Amino acid sequence: MSLQPTSEQWQVLQPVERFNFKVTHSFNSSPIIRPILTKLCVVFGGPCVEIATSNIVLDHGFENFEKIDPNRGALLVVNHRTFYDQLAIYARLLRLFDTHRNAYFPVRANFFYDNPLGLLVNLLFALGGMYPPIIREKKRRLWNRYATDLMAKLLTNPGNMVGFHPEGTRNRGPDPYALLPGKPGCGELIFRSNPNVVPVFLQGFIKSPFKMVQRNWSSSPKPVVHMVMGEPLDFSEELKLQENRKTFLQISKKVMKAIDELAKREQDIRAEFEGKVQETALP
Repeated sequence: MSLQPTSEQWQVLQPVERFNFKVTHSFNSSPIIRPILTKLCVVFGGPCVEIATSNIVLDHGFENFEKIDPNRGALLVVNHRTFYDQLAIYARLLRLFDTHRNAYFPVRANFFYDNPLGLLVNLLFALGGMYPPIIREKKRRLWNRYATDLMAKLLTNPGNMVGFHPEGTRNRGPDPYALLPGKPGCGELIFRSNPNVVPVFLQGFIKSPFKMVQRNWSSSPKPVVHMVMGEPLDFSEELKLQENRKTFLQISKKVMKAIDELAKREQDIRAEFEGKVQETALP
């Protein structure tokens, strides 16, 4: 049986949020519907994302995904610049590998769960995979305890993958390389579930998905997005510590350090690519 919220946690949600969650939860916890959704991601969703981004996205180090333990779930820890960062990574992984294809992407409740249109967007573009919702208001964060418990349970399944942003919110700053501090929630997931932890840094996507697709098929310099994946992280020493907030923060800091190192690598890759573009443009 799937993990259910307590009555107190249900009461935290607004009626629209409650309805939207019941829909996505029923889909993602169904032993019949969930495999169908995953298959649709493989044969339809992933290829559509690849068609829309193939000319502007390059992956680097994705062979590191082959190093994960197939007997544990996978936690993708990714910096957060746009709402489709995770989808682009997932689509590329679907094309390259045949493991950990049941993917879940926790998302802010704003719009995606407190608006009927948000449910439609979730179902059309992510097949309900933007799940579970995360509440930002402090007075309603009792719900996030359930969301954390649910993600921890999902990660105990070897076939599952959770795409997670350790920063906890979208980085809207002008410098994409100035990462925000990691939140303890990421460390808690790692401590409780001991999944494969795979860091990724990417940047270059523009905010509008429509302009992004247009640019993908334009004559603009390509690629403009570099996705850099590192090796799976080892937390064997941290897992020996006491289960508390201090330990969770220590783990999250280690995650952010790994992502920061990938950011530096991405800068080198980008500089090398732009240099080649300039050389090609010379008469």
